[in-house]
Amino acid sequence: MTSRSPREQKGLPIWQARDGEGYWNPERGNLRVPDGWVFVPAGDAFVTREVKKGPHWVLLKRRKGYTGTLGVFCPATSLDSAEKRRDETAESRARQRAISRPSRVRAEERYRTEMERAVLAFLAFRPEHGALAQEIARETVARATPVGSGHVGRTRKFLLAQRAELAARAYIRHRYTEYETRLVEMSEGSELAFERDSTNPLYREVKKDAQRDADEFLRRHR
Repeated sequence: MTSRSPREQKGLPIWQARDGEGYWNPERGNLRVPDGWVFVPAGDAFVTREVKKGPHWVLLKRRKGYTGTLGVFCPATSLDSAEKRRDETAESRARQRAISRPSRVRAEERYRTEMERAVLAFLAFRPEHGALAQEIARETVARATPVGSGHVGRTRKFLLAQRAELAARAYIRHRYTEYETRLVEMSEGSELAFERDSTNPLYREVKKDAQRDADEFLRRHR
């Protein structure tokens, strides 16, 4: 059986090449976007679904504990068709959303409640720190679960307990360690833009220290 060329493949996962030139796939190696293709950033769910019906590549980015989707590459003609279809169906889809909105709101409220309980279960603070645990759980959920945010609270790649732990650790790192302060100091003290990227050794050092401090914060309150 003849394998399809990368251009023809649906859902070919790619990452930014390490040298910054072009893209990379573990089986195909280094790749360049085919002529006539365009990038469609994540955000417009309807357009993304439409262009994924044809050949497309999915641009990914490794994040802490999971892989995030930045968007897709597809033929420009596919994007044109998707946007036309989006505009043609906008009114009917708006009516359907209005009909289904109450049930979606209820489902979202249930999920946020479940997520908050899962965060509290992960924190497992001693009773005297109960109020702090409640505060962290509420703020974690508010930060991690907005629809369309791309935050870990919206991914279905992990079980609820895993999402809760990742989100809570991230919140504690930002709120109760020197993580943000150190990043700001590094950004201001450098003539070059400070990249919050796992390939940046300075950023890895700051994040490692913050993770250690977050672990200590959890230990003190459990």
